[in-house]
Amino acid sequence: MSRSSNAKTGRRLRLFKRREDDLLERSFRSCPGCAADVHVFADVCRHCGGALDVSLAG
Repeated sequence: MSRSSNAKTGRRLRLFKRREDDLLERSFRSCPGCAADVHVFADVCRHCGGALDVSLAG
């Protein structure tokens, strides 16, 4: 008996719920000077030129 003859073709048993990937959200933070989005490892804001503390990127 082949798998294609199974009535449940195309359906899978899902044991775990798939989560949204929040990597993009975790990659940016707000600049304290201008509130623009900056990368978490940036040391200078591209928008206002303000210095950013990388250790506070959490």
